[in-house]
Amino acid sequence: MIESDNSTRRRPVRWWPLWVIGILAVVALVFVWEFRDAYRQEKNIFSAIISMITLGLMLLWWTFFSRIKWKLRLGGILAVAVMVGIGSQAFEIIGVSGDLIPIIRLKSGGTQKASVEKVVVDADVESLPRAEQDFLQFLGPNRDAVLAGISLTQEQMQTPPTERWRQPIGQGWSGFVVEGPFAYTQEQSEDQEKVTCYQLSTGSLLWEYSYLADYSSVIAGNGPRATPTISGDFLVTMGSTGVLNCLKRSNGELIWSHDVIEEAQAKIPEWGFSPSPLVMQSQVIVPTGDGGESGLRVYDLETGSLLRSYPKVSASYSSPILAQWGDVHQLLYMHHRGFAGFATDSDQMLWDISWGSQYPDVAVPIVLPDSRVFISSGYGIGCALLEVKATESGDWSAEQIWKQRSMKAKFTNVVAMDGFVYGLDDGMMACIDLKKGRRQWKDGRYGHGQIFLLDNAIMILSEKGDVIWMEINPEEPKVISQWHAIDGKTWNPPCLAWPYLLVRNDQEAVCFEFDVK
Repeated sequence: MIESDNSTRRRPVRWWPLWVIGILAVVALVFVWEFRDAYRQEKNIFSAIISMITLGLMLLWWTFFSRIKWKLRLGGILAVAVMVGIGSQAFEIIGVSGDLIPIIRLKSGGTQKASVEKVVVDADVESLPRAEQDFLQFLGPNRDAVLAGISLTQEQMQTPPTERWRQPIGQGWSGFVVEGPFAYTQEQSEDQEKVTCYQLSTGSLLWEYSYLADYSSVIAGNGPRATPTISGDFLVTMGSTGVLNCLKRSNGELIWSHDVIEEAQAKIPEWGFSPSPLVMQSQVIVPTGDGGESGLRVYDLETGSLLRSYPKVSASYSSPILAQWGDVHQLLYMHHRGFAGFATDSDQMLWDISWGSQYPDVAVPIVLPDSRVFISSGYGIGCALLEVKATESGDWSAEQIWKQRSMKAKFTNVVAMDGFVYGLDDGMMACIDLKKGRRQWKDGRYGHGQIFLLDNAIMILSEKGDVIWMEINPEEPKVISQWHAIDGKTWNPPCLAWPYLLVRNDQEAVCFEFDVK
């Protein structure tokens, strides 16, 4: 009788496999975050893989090895299935952060649309409030995120500026440019890309030019990426699918247009066409797409006629810049897996070096004195200081002075001052010296936003939409103030056309005005 009771007694729940699974998961996560030398996105990917494996093993344990009553096992599995089903119907992934963290929200039934109506301004243009300092192209006057001549007082930095207007805007990662009383940008509206002109002081929509183009991606986001370029009464824009437009800035009338991708027999880059057009004198310079017949194409600003094409290089997400060292002028472009210099008066490639990996290159190089250039890439690549010089035979070369992993600019751009570089190193603010690339400090996680260098401060626009003012201090990080400007993921470069600050993302735009009294 006793033997029969022992044989029918239910065995206890087997907990030890669950403990082993949990301990191994914790050990794996600690290794990834504390001991593995990897960039943050890669760590997030490994963490997601570990989490999925852990959940899978826990499900196996629960179903087959736990010794829990079968009714409870089946009930638990059913409960999990119901919760997953409800969650999938109630929530949606609308994108990811710069570190590949999913952005989840309640399903809203559609994409938010901009609701700004076009208006007619009756006032004389000269009487409209205008910027004291224009902002004519991507990253400011010299395409280097340096805004010389703008100096803020401590009170101006510690007190949030006055909000002039805030309103919905179409999707896209373009920034604003400003000339006088007008602000221009690009945005997506259903299956069309739009170039838009707003009154700077009120946000009133003055005109728009639209054309059929629709790039979309859950990871990279939807809509145009490039920032327009102003040159006189010309407004030059590049869309996400490679459509290059030149418009009359005063009314949005199309002057000429080119489908760069089609003409170069190239392909749209995986994450959309991102380089902002470079206007050099009366020429417009833009990269082509993947696998095309040429690397860069040069068009006449007034007529749109093709002037020349440079030798083939792979497309990247960085924008071309102009370098000038004395009498030496070169066109510089960070292409995919390389960095090259081109002549400005011919179709000659002067030099080309290997750089980067299979991942995107985004950051614009910094042109420094003494024929030097600083370059940086994210995804664990790092940074380097180069010297561009002519050889005895008359050829050109770019020699690497040093290479470090101390500054890994992913979506952001970096700035240099007095022998030091400041920037977001894989999402954290950092300072390195230019002599050896050694890190001075690293502090404050602001995500993959953007920065500007003013005369007496650094302005950071974080990925979460915060504005942070910091001292220009290579010895230690000193935050002066921080305030929230805009909700949502903010990858767009800001526009500081003094005294106005324009901030936007793929949902909303806002204009602030600093007190100049």
